[in-house]
Amino acid sequence: MNSIGKWGTGAALAALALTAAACGSSSSGGSGGGGGGSTIAPGTNVAPASLQTHSTSLGKVLVDSKGLTIYELVGDTASNQKCDASCQAFWPPVMKGGSQVVINGHPAFTFTNDSAPGQTHGQGEKDTWGTWWALNASGNPITGSGTPAPAPSSSSSSSGGGGGYGY
Repeated sequence: MNSIGKWGTGAALAALALTAAACGSSSSGGSGGGGGGSTIAPGTNVAPASLQTHSTSLGKVLVDSKGLTIYELVGDTASNQKCDASCQAFWPPVMKGGSQVVINGHPAFTFTNDSAPGQTHGQGEKDTWGTWWALNASGNPITGSGTPAPAPSSSSSSSGGGGGYGY
């Protein structure tokens, strides 16, 4: 179910703001692993424990500072982002210390159709960029009805969920 076409001027304004923000986000990023400081270097993983959780119909999920559910895009990694500025108009990046939060190697996003804590309207959403999954309290994607997806070994190209991407 793709509801992006139903959005109005709010999404256009968000796109404009995020496009401006995205222009500065392509600076070279480190691939550090700590994430323990108050400022997060681009590409640095953030421990799920440093984020908040909220109970939802999917179970406990990670949320941003506003309490909105955090999602990841299948196949999107910190070193190879598929969610560009037009994507970020619908899937705003989770920011901390001026940099996008990366959880378990994947950039973190919220969904513009989630307007209040506890909402998970982006769960399983399929759109131009791929499939989106909410993250459980450990930072792992929740597929289906609350079951975390298996952690990828070294490549995220194999999945048992059917349907691929038409590149």
